[in-house]
Amino acid sequence: MTDAQTLLTGLFSPAGQADPYPAYRALLAAGPVHRTGNRFWVLGHAEAYEALRDPRFRLATQPPSGADDAAGEAAEDQHLFASSLLYVRPGSHAWMRRLLSQPFSPRRLEELRPMISRNAGLLLDRLDELGRGGGSIDFLREFAYPLPIAVISELVGVPRADRDWFRGELHRHLENVLAPSAPEEAAASSGAVEEYFAALIAERRRKPADDLISELILAQGGDGRGLSDRELLANVVFLYVAGFETTSYAIANSVFLLRDRPKERAAIAANAAAAVGFTDEVIRFDPPSQLANLRWASRDLSLAGHRVPEGSAVSVCLGAANRDPARYPDPDRFVPARGGGPSIAFSAGPHYCLGTGLARLETQEALHRLCRRFPDLLTTDEPVRGQSFPIRRFASFPVAVSP
Repeated sequence: MTDAQTLLTGLFSPAGQADPYPAYRALLAAGPVHRTGNRFWVLGHAEAYEALRDPRFRLATQPPSGADDAAGEAAEDQHLFASSLLYVRPGSHAWMRRLLSQPFSPRRLEELRPMISRNAGLLLDRLDELGRGGGSIDFLREFAYPLPIAVISELVGVPRADRDWFRGELHRHLENVLAPSAPEEAAASSGAVEEYFAALIAERRRKPADDLISELILAQGGDGRGLSDRELLANVVFLYVAGFETTSYAIANSVFLLRDRPKERAAIAANAAAAVGFTDEVIRFDPPSQLANLRWASRDLSLAGHRVPEGSAVSVCLGAANRDPARYPDPDRFVPARGGGPSIAFSAGPHYCLGTGLARLETQEALHRLCRRFPDLLTTDEPVRGQSFPIRRFASFPVAVSP
């Protein structure tokens, strides 16, 4: 294999998953775009931004006709998300995005802050209770996972009693998508989730409530068109999944980077605004999603001097782009006051993540409440990274708390 192939393959090894950034540095030094077989890997920031914004690099559940079957596989389960905003055809994408973006406007998000703060407070009460004996607490299970689940559940309209079941089913589904060793388990999990939401949507049609499902049932575009039953189901599931998984990892990554930074902990505890820059730098420095969703060249294209034949797979490496020295001075140094605008950790262009504002707000509020309540939060053992590239997450995160 070439050096680039060796480095790219190494990203999926235990060492590469523990720390992919040395490989990114070497790859970026050799060039912003690399090819392995029928797949192009885009690592440079400018090139990644170009590919993400160019609709000719299409997101699709299957390669365009004429593509080599070995070019790559869809990252998402086709049955579940094919009619969602993620994969809808370009002609419907802008209309659907306008419809779905209304609940995620800056004004609407700010209205959610008290709800996010309340849910964070309840979980911190639980951490306090568990920590009184001085033992180790699973931060993932007790805070990083349940906070985003509580927030998106309350927003969407999932009853509190169903949230733990949801977390288990969706986690199993995503684990099997990332490492599809048991496709029947992935199908069973996605099927169970789809059935649940189909029943909940039917219930909201009969009896609307003050939640996102009811709002989307009634929502219409400027042409008077609303979401079909299929589109509604696909997007509700998509928004629910997108609304908790990567946010959980962003919270855990943030706390990991706060461990040895008492100055930043004190600033965030004193003022929630201090969490804004810190959160944005965490997301740049160590984004939860290292790769954007797989794209396909819809025709013969060019990118950074490379000819990209129709049907080629295109993997945009967000983790590498956010460490590109051509874009960020001293990119491997964590600088909470870096500024310079948002990174592309949540993609860019027509598929810029709809829930970016919500994820940032949840992480900021979580850090503010956590640092204020537990200024001396400690890890009792070194957190262990999960083996799930391209998702950057922890498998265990033991902590001890003291008020």
